[in-house]
Amino acid sequence: MTRRMEIAKRYEKALFAGDRAGVAQLFHDDAVYWVAGAPPIGGEWRGRERVLDALWNREPGLGAADWGYEEVWREWYDADDRVIFEIRERSWLKGHPHDVMDQRTCVVIRFRQDRIAELRDYTDSHIYEEFAKRHRADLPKFKQR
Repeated sequence: MTRRMEIAKRYEKALFAGDRAGVAQLFHDDAVYWVAGAPPIGGEWRGRERVLDALWNREPGLGAADWGYEEVWREWYDADDRVIFEIRERSWLKGHPHDVMDQRTCVVIRFRQDRIAELRDYTDSHIYEEFAKRHRADLPKFKQR
């Protein structure tokens, strides 16, 4: 396993564990997080603290809610100055278990030296937009809109 792959997997492990300090130490101060789509689903966050806030506050996507989740598969690839991983996952609001989003995502993590410089998240935001139309009242992020 390359050093980049090791760092990428440490990032994911720390993120899923809720270890903000562990994630922070893996990012450059000027890190960028970009998510496909227009706000409020997509957007761009610049600087380590702003990126961490976006991740922790679940600013991209549909936001925090009472989600059910199933990982279908995850594939990792090592490239020149980046690690790429593809994810297929299913998620649903626990109050609406029969309306399942079947989502495929590709994330590119670009490195500078041994730290993450940029995350690019290519998710089909149209799936999120359509889901939000059906469940706006159940999504805290969209209730104020």
